[in-house]
Amino acid sequence: MLGFCAARAMFLDIEGVFFESTLLAEKYWYSNFSLYRIGITIHLACVVPAGILVFFQFMPIIRYKALYLHRINGYLIILLILIANAGALMIARRAFGGGVETQAVVYLLATMTTTSLLLGYFNIKKLQIEQHRKWMIRAWAYLGVIITMRFVMLIAATIINQMGSYWMGVTCGELEFGFIDGNNTLAAETAFRARYPGCIDSKGMILSDKNIAIQGLTDGRVEEAGVGYKLGFGMAAWVCLVLHAVLAEVYLALTSRETERLRMVSYEKQKARGWANPGREGLTADRIDGVPWVPRQTE
Repeated sequence: MLGFCAARAMFLDIEGVFFESTLLAEKYWYSNFSLYRIGITIHLACVVPAGILVFFQFMPIIRYKALYLHRINGYLIILLILIANAGALMIARRAFGGGVETQAVVYLLATMTTTSLLLGYFNIKKLQIEQHRKWMIRAWAYLGVIITMRFVMLIAATIINQMGSYWMGVTCGELEFGFIDGNNTLAAETAFRARYPGCIDSKGMILSDKNIAIQGLTDGRVEEAGVGYKLGFGMAAWVCLVLHAVLAEVYLALTSRETERLRMVSYEKQKARGWANPGREGLTADRIDGVPWVPRQTE
């Protein structure tokens, strides 16, 4: 996460590095519509620093030797991610084609990360340390989806390119922008009109909102390459979200000894505060159902 976000810190230069690196269709929406431009700016400006700062949250020496720093850094990260999620929701309609599968996974991912972070915050305020650990691990497992899905997208794009039978509707406005951006306007528009006559009405006006079917070919023309990558985005996000969610639960199940150790720490801290239910003041399963937790006897 640290390396990924540090490498993408340059994307905070929206007008420069980011626009040069993103798909032309993405650039069309981010540069011509203020809602999406604000959304991507908010998202990147918050999620990149949060991804860098979280590295220090998982360093044991900071948790043990500089707890105050761990606490302040944690508050800042939670705030940054909540704002970043708001930015992600703003751009979900246009991100990598903005299909319903893409919008759904963005909304779900924002909900899962927000819920996990807030539950982690609530539990630490109740000194339920083992539950705080669980929910924070879940939150960052979900947020790590964006890294893993890059590899899945590349594999999917290669398969889509080889099959050559996948198409996507692209607006004429996006197609025109792809021709004109950075080129001689008159010559580029002439080439656009010649290649996509279906985008022109009887009066010679461009139908910007009309959709044209474009084949997904990563080794084809610019617009075809863009479609080749957009087609696999939603699928990659869903696959990786399920994978990360499962792996997070597997990891937590395999570290039950650490969970029990931290619950004993929680018990001692809550007991020292004089709370009524030491060991289970936070959101623990035995508050709702199951066998009530009993502290083990110390030798």
